[in-house]
Amino acid sequence: MKGPWVWIGASALVAVLAVSLGFVLMAAGRSEPLQGMQVDDLPMLGRGDAPHEIVLVTDYGCPACKRFHAEMLPRLMERFVANGGAKIRVLAFPIREGSTELAHAVTCLQQRRRSDTRALYDRVYGQDLVGISGVELAQRLAPAGREAAELSACMQRPETARRVEQQRYRAIVHGISSVPTVVIDRVALDEPWTFAHYEAAMNAATTEAR
Repeated sequence: MKGPWVWIGASALVAVLAVSLGFVLMAAGRSEPLQGMQVDDLPMLGRGDAPHEIVLVTDYGCPACKRFHAEMLPRLMERFVANGGAKIRVLAFPIREGSTELAHAVTCLQQRRRSDTRALYDRVYGQDLVGISGVELAQRLAPAGREAAELSACMQRPETARRVEQQRYRAIVHGISSVPTVVIDRVALDEPWTFAHYEAAMNAATTEAR
């Protein structure tokens, strides 16, 4: 019987080939338009029927993404999400060294029943987890004992690696090369730090839709 690491190795090889293809397409100027990006399967903050959609492309081990979570996300939640005006989808794009296993852990935790997405992100970005892996990472993100053991096992599953690599490929093939990147109603912001740009982008999308 093949061990889990054999399957993970095969899954990782397929993922590397897929991501490499994405970079080739991007270098050749053949990135896919953002209008066609699949986002319905991504974790969501807010109501599903909100008229506007913000896609946050993030790396859970990225210092700038940690800053975005602390400075920008609370303002977006208060201004647009709390009143039902927008929902936020989160696309994992682990591009920093040591971030992939962290993305595996977050992906596993997001699949749990009644998972609190905002609380999970607070827990992830509230710690320095870069460089921590395996059982130690699982223990930092889940209570010790059975839950940590279950999380560690989930992190090693080929299906988990496949989910993360699908998201990474999705970012690359749509021309995204840095984090954090913010896409509003399928249009990427030039930079994610100016709050006024968010409302302007949503107003432009509303006007175009009329």
